[in-house]
Amino acid sequence: MVPAQRGASEAALQANIDYVCSSGVDCRSIQQGGACFLPNTLRSHAAFAMNAYYQSAGRHDFNCDFGKTGVVTLSDPSYGSCKYPA
Repeated sequence: MVPAQRGASEAALQANIDYVCSSGVDCRSIQQGGACFLPNTLRSHAAFAMNAYYQSAGRHDFNCDFGKTGVVTLSDPSYGSCKYPA
């Protein structure tokens, strides 16, 4: 799982979302009405997007760095009906 680093800037997190969602990864879950839209925060949406990219790209460490804004964790951040790809 790839959550966003605490010190990551909002600009960097938005850039990560833009990159991931334009690379063919399904980002519908973080769009309004999606299972992971709430909480509607940049950090939450970026964490979901970065993790989805990491999982789809083969789970290599270099696919989670995102310019030092992502980190691999063993904790599953899924909650309620929001299920992170694993």
